[in-house]
Amino acid sequence: MSRGKVLIACGDETKRQSLTRAMRFRSEVVPVGDGWLALHLINSDAFSAMVIAEKLDSLSGIDVAYSVRGDGGNMDVAVMFLANKVSTRIRDMYESGIIDCCIHESASDGAFLFSFYSMCATRKEAKWSELDPDVARVLQSARATYNAIFSAQSATIPLDAAQLEQTADYIVDSLATGRITAVMNAAQHHDDSTFVHLLSVATVLAFYGQAVGIKGRDLNVMAQAGFAHDIGKRVTPHAILYKPGALESHEMQVMKYHAADAGHILRASDGVPSEVITVAERHHERIDGGGYPNGLKLGQLDELSMVASVGDIFCALTDRRCYKPRLSEPEALNMLQIMAGDHLEPHHTRTFVHLIRDTGFSLA
Repeated sequence: MSRGKVLIACGDETKRQSLTRAMRFRSEVVPVGDGWLALHLINSDAFSAMVIAEKLDSLSGIDVAYSVRGDGGNMDVAVMFLANKVSTRIRDMYESGIIDCCIHESASDGAFLFSFYSMCATRKEAKWSELDPDVARVLQSARATYNAIFSAQSATIPLDAAQLEQTADYIVDSLATGRITAVMNAAQHHDDSTFVHLLSVATVLAFYGQAVGIKGRDLNVMAQAGFAHDIGKRVTPHAILYKPGALESHEMQVMKYHAADAGHILRASDGVPSEVITVAERHHERIDGGGYPNGLKLGQLDELSMVASVGDIFCALTDRRCYKPRLSEPEALNMLQIMAGDHLEPHHTRTFVHLIRDTGFSLA
């Protein structure tokens, strides 16, 4: 994902610093506390987004927002508003397009980041129609499947297996036609890190499968497994999932529930291949028994889950997350080699590393 330039206009210095820290790994942030200065900057420099707090020095946030979007100006800039409550005037600002979204000023950093990057993502998706139709088809199908998965807020709501299978078909087809590079180039500019991660894992698993001779339904299942492996995160609180820093021990315990939650969701979903369910439950298991949720060891793990663990870690290392910068692909491959034998199954890890290096396959 690209590092967009973001202007934060907030009169509360503590809040301004908190937001700047929260966005440091994924955005280039320019923080200011003065409303007039914010207007000068937004009209004299290139920003992809702006965060405006209700309270500013010298000029109110509402006045700044109207000035930013006055007469249809700065329409390429996504605008988020921070307020103590959603007043009638703020609601009118949203409905008239003065602002793109509003969030409570006391929201956690994680909730703020989720809302901010969701806002930016929506604007990026509007431009997918300008891409090659086959590339746009993959992205739009993947996003529709993702939205259907994550709009549900309960582990009891099933997944549409046919929709997942179709998205996997499109990913496999784009790999066969050579369009997958264009798909991933477009995806890397998207702002929803979880969506990008699922599409990336689905892509690398399909790439690995194709390279080692897997075909037909089995290759489709590999792509499905990659795209659905983190489905359990739909019930993980945004404050934890998007926290811009290390998780506390109790937060990590909550995060770990996503593997078991994925199994509950997929087992309740008619038509999902058993292999996809197994990968979702086991992609954080490690061959030394140090993984979760069940501490399985080599000999207890299936081949696809062990391959999926390699792909998942590779993509996680090369993702730009809200809590860390991304590693380069050579750095990530070196890390995989270090983990091989102790945590990751060595044969599949070596094969994966060599395939990525020898082919020059890239997600960036």
